[in-house]
Amino acid sequence: MIREGIQAGEQVAMSIDRNYESEMNRFLKELDTQADSHSDSRKKEEEKYRRLNALRDGTADPAEKSKIWEGF
Repeated sequence: MIREGIQAGEQVAMSIDRNYESEMNRFLKELDTQADSHSDSRKKEEEKYRRLNALRDGTADPAEKSKIWEGF
């Protein structure tokens, strides 16, 4: 479908609001700032991913050394 006054293949510059934040995102951000909104399972999951990210980024040593790589 081609808009009236626009020819096929013609590019139209559209303004995009890159700072748009939906009402739902604002609500979730506000909920995340409340300390009592984090359940025990969520806290454990956050700690798990903090540890995994630290291992991935090389900022922490693995908890156990694998015997497989000894001698290499």
